[in-house]
Formats: sequence, C-alpha cells, structure tokens
Amino acid sequence: IINQTIFTSALQDLISRNADFGARLYRVLAARTDENVLLCPFTLSAALTVLLSATNGQTREQLQAGLTLTRLDAQTLPGGFKVKGHQILVVVQVLSGAPVVQVASSYLNLVQTKLGGTVQGVDYTNAYEAINTINQWALEQTVDQVQDFISEVDHQTQLLLAAVTAYRASFTPPFNASSTQDERFYVDSYHVVMVPMMFRADKYLLAYDIHFALWPIEGSKRRKYECSSVCAHTFLLCTDLCEE
Repeated sequence: IINQTIFTSALQDLISRNADFGARLYRVLAARTDENVLLCPFTLSAALTVLLSATNGQTREQLQAGLTLTRLDAQTLPGGFKVKGHQILVVVQVLSGAPVVQVASSYLNLVQTKLGGTVQGVDYTNAYEAINTINQWALEQTVDQVQDFISEVDHQTQLLLAAVTAYRASFTPPFNASSTQDERFYVDSYHVVMVPMMFRADKYLLAYDIHFALWPIEGSKRRKYECSSVCAHTFLLCTDLCEE
C-alpha cells in the first residue's frame, strides 16, 4: 500500500513512522471504549497528509508531530502513499457559483495526481445539499458500503476534507465455505452474538513475545541474526545468536 518507487531508505522510514502513529492512535481509541475498533492508520495518514501539504507554520508543525512525520518534506509526502480502496474528497465553500476558498492549482494537482482525490464545491449554508452531495460521493466510491457518511455540517465551514475506505479481503489460501459454522462473537464485555465463523486448520507461527527483534548482519556468507526470546505457537526459541 506504499508507493514502491520511492527510495528504500525513505520507504522504510515512512513505514516505521506510520507504524508508530498507528500504534499510538490505536491505544487512544482502545482506551475510550470496550467495543470493537476497525482502524486503518495508512488511510488516515494519507488523508491528513493532504491537509498537511496545504498548511504552514505552527499548524504544519503540529500535524507533522501528530503524524510522526517531523522533519520530512510535507510537499513530497503524498507521493509516498498509495492506499488501495481509499478515496479523498476536498469540498470547498461555493456561493453564487463562485468558490469562497481559492484552491491553488499546485495543491489541486497534488490532490488529484498523487492521491487520486477530487475537489468539489458546495454551498454549506444549504446544509441538506452539502450533506447529500458528500454522502452521495461516499456511496459511489464504496459501492454503497458507506452510508450516511456525515449527518450534519457547520454553515460556517469553508473547506472540508473527507476520506472513505472500503476493503474486500482475499485470503490466500482461501477458506473453505463448507467449513463455516456459527460461533460466539464477543461484541464487547457485555454482549455476545452468534455469527458465521470461517475455519481453516493449518500450521501457523504465532509470536507472543513483543520483544522479538531481528537484525541482519552484512558481510557474512551465512546470514546471522541477533534474536531475543521468542515464544511462538509451534516452537520455542531462546538464544542470543541464531544462524540461518
């Protein structure tokens, strides 16, 4: 989901920064509710990067700090993101057929070419029209999967950034539909429902120790790795140096 054409070092740095942002965001969201949380950090990062590219000064610094993108070039960041199933809409205020907010051509080009986004004008003083326009866009982009995307808008809004995402996962190898059976699903700490559960029996490596680290050592015919303690579902490995 990240553009592979950027330099490897920059790619690794961007992935690491977004992983940190996603983990911090998840901790905040999980602490607020005991319900299920569906989170795609890359989608949010891509959308906020569009906003970041249009800011300056303290606002840009705060966004960069929040996204863990400090000291990176805000103008080139959108080129590093390529999120499948993700759509962006920039909606500007329009009165009497003329936009109140003038969108710079360079910014318009960035939104359209780097992230495949769309810029559209609506009259926010007509709340029904604005809400209907944005919700219709969300329906079209997600093939009716995202409904009632927004329910209200502030009539004083000058510019709105909307982002929607719809995914359809393809498992490899696929699940056998004949093995699907109803099982308990814990909605939260207080509610349990019966839902169809996919099932597949196989051997998997499932790590439990979050302190596992893997570092390649260059200059050796045999690749060596420094390893911390690893506890996996099918094996137990506790060594200081393991070799492949």
